Amino acid sequence: MIMIFVFDIDGTISKNGLKVSDEICTAITHLLANHQVIFASARPIRDMLPMLNTKLTEHKNTILVGCNGGMAYQQGNVILSKLLDNQYVKNCLTQLNQLNLAYVLDGKWAFSLSKQPHDFHHYIDSLSNDRIEERDLLNDGVSKILVLLDRPNQAIYDQFNVDNISFHIHKKEHFFDITPQGNNKYHTLKQLIGNQDYVAFGNDFNDFLMLEQAKLSVYLGDKQEFQADYYLDDVDLVGKFINQHFL
Repeated sequence: MIMIFVFDIDGTISKNGLKVSDEICTAITHLLANHQVIFASARPIRDMLPMLNTKLTEHKNTILVGCNGGMAYQQGNVILSKLLDNQYVKNCLTQLNQLNLAYVLDGKWAFSLSKQPHDFHHYIDSLSNDRIEERDLLNDGVSKILVLLDRPNQAIYDQFNVDNISFHIHKKEHFFDITPQGNNKYHTLKQLIGNQDYVAFGNDFNDFLMLEQAKLSVYLGDKQEFQADYYLDDVDLVGKFINQHFL
């Protein structure tokens, strides 16, 4: 029977933003022989591709869902894209610049960086050559605003967590991202697979709904954080878990 497997990337199958290990990639490649695999990440598609080997990203049974559900990609084609309201983006950027906050804007594929510098900009630049000027990105449309904080700041979170958008805090870095209203991994997953059952692997708040609705859930983290079917306490255990339970 064909099954659908959904994997978050950062903190689930990747450590510290590094490329997914050969062991995990090999295990997931074996799944693709008989099943469908979906990678669902807060990252834009262009930043997901370098994390995975091409045997995974170019396979006909693989779909990549990026920007927390804001876009989907299969075999070289963007098959779904959701954009923020352009006037909202301009207003948001005015606030960010007044507060001297650094940010990253993601478009349908390209990205731009704020004039306010941040060390994370160097990491984003290292992943692709798709950086363009902010004005050009605004003309093409913005799919996600990633705001780069160096420490938690509830006042800032409250200021930007408003109606008509989806808001997600990255618990490790304290960054937050803004995407179109109703945007999340699970809703996009439903658009892609309908009511089909799936197995989900995740580790963060933005994975919870996707995990809750899964036929079988695997959580990378503490049992007190989320109620799942299985728990793993280290990314390095994912490959072995796949081999033991599904191959």
